[in-house]
Amino acid sequence: MVFGWSKKNQENTEPPAQSGQELKMSEISQVLAKHKEARQKKILEQTRSIFEEIKKELNTIYDIISQLKDDSLKIDDIDKTLQVLVARSKAEVIEVISKESQKQLPQVKNYDDVVRTAEIASHTLKKIGDVLGKHSRVIHVFAKKYAQDIKTHLGLVTKNYNMISNMIGQISSLEASSATIRDKAAKIVSTSQNIVDCTRHIAKLKESYGDAEVVVSMTQQQISNVFSSPTFAKFLECQEKIKQVEAKEDKLNKEIDNEFSKISRPLGKYVYVTSLEKPLKALLERLVENPSGAILENKTSIVTILESCMKGILSGAVSVKETDKSVDQIAYILSVLDGFIAQKNDLQAQLQDLKKVLETFDIRQIETLETRLAKAKSDKDDAKIKIANLESELRQQTEQKRNLFEDLERSLEQILGTKYKVLE
Repeated sequence: MVFGWSKKNQENTEPPAQSGQELKMSEISQVLAKHKEARQKKILEQTRSIFEEIKKELNTIYDIISQLKDDSLKIDDIDKTLQVLVARSKAEVIEVISKESQKQLPQVKNYDDVVRTAEIASHTLKKIGDVLGKHSRVIHVFAKKYAQDIKTHLGLVTKNYNMISNMIGQISSLEASSATIRDKAAKIVSTSQNIVDCTRHIAKLKESYGDAEVVVSMTQQQISNVFSSPTFAKFLECQEKIKQVEAKEDKLNKEIDNEFSKISRPLGKYVYVTSLEKPLKALLERLVENPSGAILENKTSIVTILESCMKGILSGAVSVKETDKSVDQIAYILSVLDGFIAQKNDLQAQLQDLKKVLETFDIRQIETLETRLAKAKSDKDDAKIKIANLESELRQQTEQKRNLFEDLERSLEQILGTKYKVLE
């Protein structure tokens, strides 16, 4: 609002859209720049006459102020205090408006001149409007005729300024829209590169998937060949024999442990009363804890231990509830000890022979093949998951690119008035 007058925006009428044309992405900035330049030239042509009108109206306002300056306003009959107020208001209005209305507006030779001159005109309007607003009541009461004339011509200045300001605003809007379009174009370029990178990555992953598939197939066949070979059949046969011998050994161990468990209490007590040497005492402790494991250590020492324990029982040094039963059990173990040792040695020898045969088969070959197969399957599954994820991303990027193109074409049509088919 300037001294009672409101700004009216000039209607922005765009020309109707022309028929479709093709436009390369690389040409967008150039087309926008040419469009901006054409709009600026048009504004330059249009504003020259408008600025002349503004100058004319400001000169008229100056003439009105000159008349006001010479007019006494017939204030002699009013209160002296009010006389001072009117004189002061009149003087300030005359001073400011005379100065502002006589400002020289630059010659507009280019669009930048239009902007600068519009700023000067805006400043002039504000200064005049401010001083008139400040002394509005005094001027309207004591200089009503001048106030009405100033209002009329200042309204014309304001109208002309608003027309120019609206034109400049259209250029600012065009620049903002052009920047947005360039951002959209840059986004399309970025999305296109993402699509290219994604497509290449998918191709490499599919190649890796195919390689892994070949490795899986070949390795499975190699493993199958190994499993069906006569050598592997012998390996399995040898493994089965080892299991059988180990089962027999477990059965014998249980039998030995069971027989020794019957004299575990006498042997346990004998540990604390024996006068045997340290090696024999240590062997006695192992016989108590694990008879089947200690029985092959030293037959003579075991016999010595058992006979010494028997003597301790008979002499009463080793206290047991049933002396005869304990003695008979030790005697029985002594009688079957050779058989136990012979069976243990025979089974141990069988296991050693079978394990030597087993060592002739290179089990690491199967382990290597199985490791390779597991890795190839893992690589294949990993590539499959990554391909699926990237294909989903590729679809999204492609859809996004299509939407960006449509949005870009709409924006170009709104600005340029021409429907373009944008090409990469």
